[in-house]
Amino acid sequence: MQAVLVMFRSDGERRSFSLARDITVVGRREDCDLRIPLGDVSRKHCRLIRDGDTVRIEDLGSSNGTYHNGQRVQEAVLSPGDSVQVGPVVFVLQVDGVPTDEELAPVVVTPVAEEETAQEGAPTTLQEPQLDAEGHGTMGPGEMPTEEQLAEIDQPIALDDDEEDDGFGAVLDELSNKQKKR
Repeated sequence: MQAVLVMFRSDGERRSFSLARDITVVGRREDCDLRIPLGDVSRKHCRLIRDGDTVRIEDLGSSNGTYHNGQRVQEAVLSPGDSVQVGPVVFVLQVDGVPTDEELAPVVVTPVAEEETAQEGAPTTLQEPQLDAEGHGTMGPGEMPTEEQLAEIDQPIALDDDEEDDGFGAVLDELSNKQKKR
């Protein structure tokens, strides 16, 4: 089973992360398997567990929560096409190419202002993804991190030899070189 998390960028581009390990830890710390260096992401936010043909997600006590298809969860079993939100970053799970790239559509959760929460009693609101002319997901202002923040997201897991470079390899190499110099 080839499981891939597809991240949606605010400019409509996508970035894919292979779940090559049985356990993938997502968080802000440098030793995480999938590092998202944003303040809304906990040091060790959540983990994805591959067990046979099943992928599960478990929240690791994060401050801002882990969302599965728009619902905050402690643990959930993921299916192909499901959305996972960690802080402001949204991924869609693709398993063995399903759903196809054209069918991928994220579900995004954005916080509601405190006044609205108190009045309505709902902590979050679901935002449907906006699609451009080519059917690619785009998000409105405040729903996604900036391009500079997204450029900092990295994955120390090596790409398989059969995976083609999606143009982000140079960004990861540059980040890796910057971290080595520190």
